Amino acid sequence: MVILERDGGWVDLCLWGKERGLDGARYPVMCHLLDTAAVARMVWRDVVAPGTQRWVAEQLGMSVEDAGRLVAFWAGLHDVGKLTPTFQRQVAIPDGYADAASDGDGRAHDQATHVWLASALAGLGYPSGRRSLARLVAELLGGHHGRFHRFEPRVLMPDALPLQGLGDGAWEQQRQAALAAAVSILRPPVPAASMRVSCAAVVSGVVILADWLASGTPYIKSRLAEVPQRGDGASLESFFAGSCAAAPELVRSSGLSRLNLQAGSFAEEFPDFEPNALQASIADRLGDIATGPGLLMVAAPTGFGKTEIALHAARRLSEIAGTSGLYVALPTMATADQMLRRVATYLARRGRDPAVTSLLHGMAWLMPVEATLAEVYQKAGISGDDQRWFSEWMRGAKRAMLAPVGVGTIDQALLSVLPTRHNALRMFALSGKTVIIDEVHAFSPYMRELLKTLLRWLGELRVPVVLLSATLPQGVARELAAAYLGPTTTAAPTDPVVPYPGWAYVQAEPPVAESARVTLPQTHRRTLTVSVQAIDRDSGGAPERMPALTTELEPLAERGGCAAVICTTVAETQRTYQALRQWSAHLPESQQPELVLLHSRFPAYRREDITAQVMRKFGKGDADDGVHPDRPARAILVASAIIEQSLDVDFDLVITDLAPIELLLQRAGRLQRHRQLDTSRPDWVCTAGTLDPRLVVLTMPERDVEAGRWPVTWPYIYPKATLIRAHRILNDRIGDGIRIPDDVQRLVDLGNPGDALPAHDPLLDGFDDTEVERIANTMVERQSAEVRSIPEPHRISSLGKLSEHEVDEEIVATRFNADSVRVLVCFETPDGQLRLGSPTGDGLPTPDPDGHFTRQQLATVMNHSIPVPGSLVRDAGEEYTLPSPWADNWALARLLLMRHRVTTNGEVLPAQLGQRVFDLDHELGLVTSTA
Repeated sequence: MVILERDGGWVDLCLWGKERGLDGARYPVMCHLLDTAAVARMVWRDVVAPGTQRWVAEQLGMSVEDAGRLVAFWAGLHDVGKLTPTFQRQVAIPDGYADAASDGDGRAHDQATHVWLASALAGLGYPSGRRSLARLVAELLGGHHGRFHRFEPRVLMPDALPLQGLGDGAWEQQRQAALAAAVSILRPPVPAASMRVSCAAVVSGVVILADWLASGTPYIKSRLAEVPQRGDGASLESFFAGSCAAAPELVRSSGLSRLNLQAGSFAEEFPDFEPNALQASIADRLGDIATGPGLLMVAAPTGFGKTEIALHAARRLSEIAGTSGLYVALPTMATADQMLRRVATYLARRGRDPAVTSLLHGMAWLMPVEATLAEVYQKAGISGDDQRWFSEWMRGAKRAMLAPVGVGTIDQALLSVLPTRHNALRMFALSGKTVIIDEVHAFSPYMRELLKTLLRWLGELRVPVVLLSATLPQGVARELAAAYLGPTTTAAPTDPVVPYPGWAYVQAEPPVAESARVTLPQTHRRTLTVSVQAIDRDSGGAPERMPALTTELEPLAERGGCAAVICTTVAETQRTYQALRQWSAHLPESQQPELVLLHSRFPAYRREDITAQVMRKFGKGDADDGVHPDRPARAILVASAIIEQSLDVDFDLVITDLAPIELLLQRAGRLQRHRQLDTSRPDWVCTAGTLDPRLVVLTMPERDVEAGRWPVTWPYIYPKATLIRAHRILNDRIGDGIRIPDDVQRLVDLGNPGDALPAHDPLLDGFDDTEVERIANTMVERQSAEVRSIPEPHRISSLGKLSEHEVDEEIVATRFNADSVRVLVCFETPDGQLRLGSPTGDGLPTPDPDGHFTRQQLATVMNHSIPVPGSLVRDAGEEYTLPSPWADNWALARLLLMRHRVTTNGEVLPAQLGQRVFDLDHELGLVTSTA
């Protein structure tokens, strides 16, 4: 096919595509299109996972090589919408072209691509029509800025081009010339008659990534000297050859690659310990039953090596399914931060080549990721000269997901199934990975519904998934398996049982459903003693814990030991800490325990320091002989529920507020967790010379339960029905204890009967209304998730559905009613200066003359910020926003300023918002009260 000519000329290289940052130079549209095609070809070859390549090729009805050529051709058309007067007039309309400014409103260039290509591709022989391949490809290319457009009812005709702002005459000739040049140079194969929308979403990710890489200012500057003088076929062929030569280094320097792990047995991957029964069972059987991408669900007690078996299983499934990356999703930022080092250590030991590893969550940019990874790899003896485990280009959530290895929160994965910009790019990033999702039991109904949508997409994209849980209700397991297998699966059962402890594996093609219960050795079995202590409420409805706490903690004060006290809310945690501090002050000095307070409402730097202190004092420690040099002789950690997931800590005694039964069992996992510490435990935790792990649960007296009287905050956090069930389950177990693991699954299922109203539940005799309320609230959460998420893959007819009702990523909700905001407490001195941390602390950093802050300056400010529920600051006005220049920065713009005014005599006045007072205390964190 020859290049179409215009007035005896060629493709016009005066039509610019890039000019920002080029010091007055203009880069031709056609050159950028060829660059992007060359980069897309390289991304397909070296980045897209083999399994994804095969799946896309199957969808297109061609070989992997031909599919790569076709995808590169499509990428080479993504900016054809810049060949319009609307775009070109941003700099200048070249001579010989009409300015269509008066011929309609014009369109952004991505939408112009979307509109024009639908008919242009039909002219190349693509099937056309309402749901045709021509329109689908036009949609995916028109969405290269992360937002997909929908086609308007009127079919675009040539005489309507000016009215659409695209321009006709010479403009149309140039678009046709660019299309013809792309066909001539790239020689794309003939496409299939159809393609699934899910496949188009993945291909759009390739296009977006290639466009990003080819749009880098340093890269474009390096290519300016290669821009040909003429837009004839030979010159453009030569330019494209140069693009292909430059693309490998461009891709490599970005950090994009495939994860390549050494094969081996579980013992070879983790040589420092013998595999336990669960690890051995999965390692021995998974390779025999898995023949394609599938879902592995693992349920086992805390501290049972689920992370190690997940990494081993993920590597095996990756080999089978042809994925070449890994994403490990955790429930919280704290758990993600801790997991980063563990995953990096595994990669340093088992990776054939270093692979870029990213940390993904809202505050990840504050973390010393590069230093952490360098430390891990250098400890493994890998040189730091070529730091291929870290990429500056991949900083930020959207790019970070493209790294071959990602560790982050589940929220980052759930964003791919919410109508956010670039959700398809996130989906593409996940499509080449094996996904591990930890702590599934911690998900609310809202998050679980989003997870089901995510699993439907991952199953469609043939992504292997490993789900981990310490307490997984069977009903939830069935829902998740059914979601992954999809609605068209008939051969494989969708309701597998996940034995406890044990695992289940399901696969759609060919159908597989296997499960295995494992028998734990006696050393991993124990009977948990449960003590239920009734407590009263004060006049304001708050729980009065101290009578029970002083009784339970008296042996610790007298004979030593370490205990955890877990409260329901941050405010109750702070009050309990203060009460224990007063109680401790009246003890003999030798009996006064060390008190530590941990919750979420500390400034970030303080919370990090306290967390490190908690891990040092109450963690496993380095010694294997029972000697823990940093473990206090007597200490009490007062904490909110964050320690049930975030920290690998060990206590001689755990005292907790009543909570759903599965969470109580999770908290019990922090009780005498590390066996190597057993020889140094105090004698009061023993019965007849044998260790007696005891969980003390604070609950209401039976008369209050019967009357429906609860502390005011508890039903706000947990449904009354789950509290009543937990209360009655625990009272039934007094005297018998809870056998772990034998009793766990039955108790979890008793406490979680599902979302259908049971005919009769003896645990809720007299409280049927609470169950109706729980199910109603669950349905509200689930329906809210259904409304907010993108459609399931089998229900989507166009890519435009992915962008319907688009919401800003900064405010989109991956958690139900999660309206958390960050506040910055500043101390305002009499001269008007704002200081961080204290009245004598450092002032807010000053930007450079251009108004830019360094990363360290931004980190300093954000490390003093504190998350609080949005409901506490809902009425904050402009006076609570940071003044310029700080409010003008992207990282600081959403912070709410809480001014603690300092008087001339040094008195600090707390901030006040309406009737609520906010007081930052170094020891207690941010304390809120009513004025």
